[in-house]
Amino acid sequence: RSFPADFIVEAIDQTRGWFYALIAVNVGLFGRAPFKNLICTGFINAEDGKKMSKKLKNYTDPMDLMDKYSADSFRFLMLSSPLTNGEDFALADKDVADTARKLSMIWNVYDFFTLYAEVDGWEWDGSLDDHTGECINVLDIWILSKIHTLIDDVKNATELYDLQSATRYFIPFIDDLSNWYVRRSRKRFWKSDDDSDKALAYKTLHYVLVQLAHVMAPFTPFLAEELYRDLTAGESVHLCDWPAIGAINETLVGEMDAVRDVVNEGLSLRAKAQIKVRQPLESISVTGMVNLGENTDLYLEVLREELNVKQVNWDTTGEQSVELNTELSDSLVMEGLAREIVRFVQNARKDAGLEVD
Repeated sequence: RSFPADFIVEAIDQTRGWFYALIAVNVGLFGRAPFKNLICTGFINAEDGKKMSKKLKNYTDPMDLMDKYSADSFRFLMLSSPLTNGEDFALADKDVADTARKLSMIWNVYDFFTLYAEVDGWEWDGSLDDHTGECINVLDIWILSKIHTLIDDVKNATELYDLQSATRYFIPFIDDLSNWYVRRSRKRFWKSDDDSDKALAYKTLHYVLVQLAHVMAPFTPFLAEELYRDLTAGESVHLCDWPAIGAINETLVGEMDAVRDVVNEGLSLRAKAQIKVRQPLESISVTGMVNLGENTDLYLEVLREELNVKQVNWDTTGEQSVELNTELSDSLVMEGLAREIVRFVQNARKDAGLEVD
């Protein structure tokens, strides 16, 4: 009943051994190969590219690596390396550490969510349905589109048994979640003048984290399990079905990508001019970019805040360019000084150990 197997997995040295014997015997007996798919792995070498040797002691015991950085970090690095495509891989401790650092961004987001949810007494209503239709804020629609795209991309790659491709989508998404969605949404969790917007921010972030636990479960099983249980009190993420793909607003994602490209370019121009982001500037002029549609005002406000400029001139015509006005008037210099004072006060606040509320 289980013939042929969905997949088999072995290292590349079995090409002329087990793989060949399986095919030769089964074709002779049954006229077909005994497996539908094959994952052939390369060899794990020491950091210097040489064969791992107990005599040379040129590698760290994998158990020690997992104890230090987690089994998930080790596993995720292996799955995302060329190993799963039959190529050799030089294992370096720093790569496991780097993977652990990137995955830890998930817990930073989780800690942020639980901190404010407890302060506000927010409680999950038990629903995991796609609520894109309820959302008004472009950040919510954007991150929901992103998580649904992630679910689709990972599903498509894993169905092809292409594990290296499947894993490459995670870190960019986690970075988007942590360094754009959460960072841009902070004020929504702090403020109390718009309870409906705050409630949707909580609902969206909770939904995204739970869906992320689902989609990461095959790749980082321990992290996914803890995240899922903490957020839902459910029995196990590994007993759940693969999540359904919800709404994806490709137009809005394209608009947000364009805005973020301009932010990166603007920050690069600031760095070249050696002007700190805390120092306000008069304007930035952008030409040749996409039309931002009905959400233009919201996007321009994002640009003003991210780049700390008074005015954004956005023109969809002409050649693509970004120009930053770096002239500093006396009033702009004074504003920059005021920002520095705020920073010192906030640091003193943190050093004093004051609670968030």
